[in-house]
Amino acid sequence: MNPITLDDVTRVDRNRIRLSSTTLQVHAGTITVLGGKNGSGKSTLLSLIAGELAPSSGTVALLGRDPVGRGAQVLARERAILDQEATAPAGFTLVEIVAWGRRCWRGTPEAAIDAAVIDQMLNEHGIAHLAHRPAHELSGGERKRMHLARVRAQCASVLLLDEADADLDLEGRFHLDEAIRREADTGVAVVVVSHDLRRVARVADRIVMLDAGTVVADGSPSAIATPERLARLFGIPPESI
Repeated sequence: MNPITLDDVTRVDRNRIRLSSTTLQVHAGTITVLGGKNGSGKSTLLSLIAGELAPSSGTVALLGRDPVGRGAQVLARERAILDQEATAPAGFTLVEIVAWGRRCWRGTPEAAIDAAVIDQMLNEHGIAHLAHRPAHELSGGERKRMHLARVRAQCASVLLLDEADADLDLEGRFHLDEAIRREADTGVAVVVVSHDLRRVARVADRIVMLDAGTVVADGSPSAIATPERLARLFGIPPESI
């Protein structure tokens, strides 16, 4: 069973087609990158997989079941999502927010490893020294690392990242790429929305390009992330890529 399956999925909002007749399967242990212009349907596709949106037609299956309407705690154990709007509320330290990622395991045997998982995430994202810093005082890049650590602490079977590389410097993007590769190597199905396709192509297994809500290219990074192919998809000169 594939962790993610979309069968002829369409999503329409206010008479505008956000996603059109999309069929897609994502395998466990792989990194799939979603690319395309702003408004092409990438975030809509991610939200459909996460169960945050319901399809207007077609079916979405997350680990073999419809994600819409399922209990939030159960769903959080199955998929973790980091969207573009993640904030750092006042009154909490970095480590307290990272610990939120373990809430979905309360009352289960998995709660016994909470502390170990949190420590691992702090170290892997290079933020252990910031553990007790108020979250609202962190830089944009530090906050992004914090939220990445939080969603990875959920230890879900599916990891969904919407422009998680925004606000990260070169070091932060390197650690992000290493982290998602580690996740995939443990069997997690990773789906990433990114505009930096040439970079993420180094760790991705597959790139899916969208335009106006339609999948227009789907293949290996070596086939999709070439200057010539990206130039055609984005309508810009190859030398600018």
